[in-house]
Amino acid sequence: MHRFFRMDRILRDLSPDKLPSYLSLLFVSVALLYALSRRRSRLSLPPGPSGLPIIGNTLQMPHERQWLQFTEWAKAYGDIVYLSVLGTPVIILNSSKVISELLDKRSAIYSDRPSLPMAGELVGYDASLPLCHYGPRHRELRKLFAEAINPRTARGMYPIFEQKVQQFLSRITKSPMDLVPNIRLFVASIVFQVSHGRDVVDRQDPLVIIADQATEDFSAATVVGAFLVDVMPILKYVPEWFPGAEFKRQARKWRKTMKILHDEEYDVIVSQAAHGKVPSSFTTSLVERNPDRTPEQDDIFRWASAGMYSGMWLIAQDSVSSAIESFFLAMSLHPDVQHRAHEELDRVVGTTRVPDIDDRSHLPYIEALLREVYRWNPVAPTALPHRLIEDDVYEGYRIPAGALVVPNSWLGIQFVCYLLPALRSVRGIMHDPAIYPNPMEFKPERYLAAQARNLNPDPRSFAFGYGRRVCPGQRLADDVLFATVAITLSLFDVSPPRDATGSSKRVEVEYTAGSVSHPKNLECHITPRSAAAENLLAASSGE
Repeated sequence: MHRFFRMDRILRDLSPDKLPSYLSLLFVSVALLYALSRRRSRLSLPPGPSGLPIIGNTLQMPHERQWLQFTEWAKAYGDIVYLSVLGTPVIILNSSKVISELLDKRSAIYSDRPSLPMAGELVGYDASLPLCHYGPRHRELRKLFAEAINPRTARGMYPIFEQKVQQFLSRITKSPMDLVPNIRLFVASIVFQVSHGRDVVDRQDPLVIIADQATEDFSAATVVGAFLVDVMPILKYVPEWFPGAEFKRQARKWRKTMKILHDEEYDVIVSQAAHGKVPSSFTTSLVERNPDRTPEQDDIFRWASAGMYSGMWLIAQDSVSSAIESFFLAMSLHPDVQHRAHEELDRVVGTTRVPDIDDRSHLPYIEALLREVYRWNPVAPTALPHRLIEDDVYEGYRIPAGALVVPNSWLGIQFVCYLLPALRSVRGIMHDPAIYPNPMEFKPERYLAAQARNLNPDPRSFAFGYGRRVCPGQRLADDVLFATVAITLSLFDVSPPRDATGSSKRVEVEYTAGSVSHPKNLECHITPRSAAAENLLAASSGE
């Protein structure tokens, strides 16, 4: 406001004898701005492969093992690679330095999202935290999550995580063939307890079913290369009955699921609060602290409530599900790693209790194992591309406004690009041998030895996104993963699955495609380490 008042005084005090000076200053300013804009326009775009008129590099996108082509382009063109896909500029960032410089240090202009007509406007997720444009709504949603999930609150949640882990382990001892469904139930039970104060003990819980469906729908809808409307947004105005408009009918079905998740449980808590019978939860705190909320506030709270489950499941919790699955897969493949983890847990924690949050700082190998799980085969739903708000210049290159900016840091599991399905998979920073020597090996000890500068950095710096789009649930996700890994290894041996004769089956490392990726056909042989471990689990699981 003070700047405006000063300008007002300047205009009032402007006298005829000062007018030429002011006009000269104005002329020089305009000339400088014009020269700067001309200079920027003359700057070259980052290097990249030559494309064809109109369609650019579209036909050069491989249909499988895409990361190999991206790696070759990185070798040929450097840390910043420019592509054009159907007229849309795509900037691929191939080093942690460039990613930090742009997505972190210049996050004010690199934090937008591209418009996704199918998942956004037609299904309705454009108002959600993952897809909403950078601005006041995004900041308000992040603020609500930050108030609910921070170092202070996360520590208070740890007893919930511990109890849920023990219930999960009790289930898989009774039903080892249902490992993956039980992992999903375990994660859902934590998130619903935090978000709605709801104790979920059954995979048939209606809220679990609808939330799982919404997550599946979101994953399918955000593979936007599958829908022509994401390339030609004008198609969103085509009526449902029009030939070829099946996508409109599909969007209506997905939108119905989204609305149930958005409203149903929130309305239950609003009703409970009105009668003074409401469980403690994130949603409860929103409702009780804001009894006179406006319609705009109410909509924000509904998305925050739904996002604490669906968004946090998709952004952080589904990462936890996939990371837990990767952990079990890695343990079945690497008995030497498991043995070393067992030794550390027995020495530090003992065999008369399970590890708790206070033990974490005394378990360096377990901490290293967690890091390697993140790096080895992480899911990356936060790989939603950033969108540049305004023209930028970096190291002499012009980066045009509206460009999709892709941090090539994800392991070769999946990469969500919203133009072509062929852009889904890349291998980047977390498999760069210059950063992580012998990157294909599962080696927790890489984080323990004294390392050269910039060697083997904590992969959590890349796994949860960048800048102002970093995953708001990363602390909760990390604490849940620690509890799962530490308690599981304190009580169990994990080995390859067995066939009918009792012989170990061959374990294949293969992951699903899509915007959320998981190990295919995950099977493990899971047995208590000892009778004492079995008794401890029975006593502490509460089941």
